[in-house]
Amino acid sequence: MKRFLVLLAVAALGFLIASAAYALVEPYLPMLPYLALVALDIITSGWFIAGVIGAILALYLLVRWARSGEW
Repeated sequence: MKRFLVLLAVAALGFLIASAAYALVEPYLPMLPYLALVALDIITSGWFIAGVIGAILALYLLVRWARSGEW
């Protein structure tokens, strides 16, 4: 019974959070197609792609360095 109550409480909390988020975002939903186009322009720009590649490379080098020896 305790597990069921915990699951019910988590479901109720998720419902409240999602419905509150929808109520806050609802006035901005008509702008969503424009925002998607702007986001697509940013994601496909050269500086963004170079930044993502640089971040991936930095993380890869950090993991290799961390696994290379003892601290």
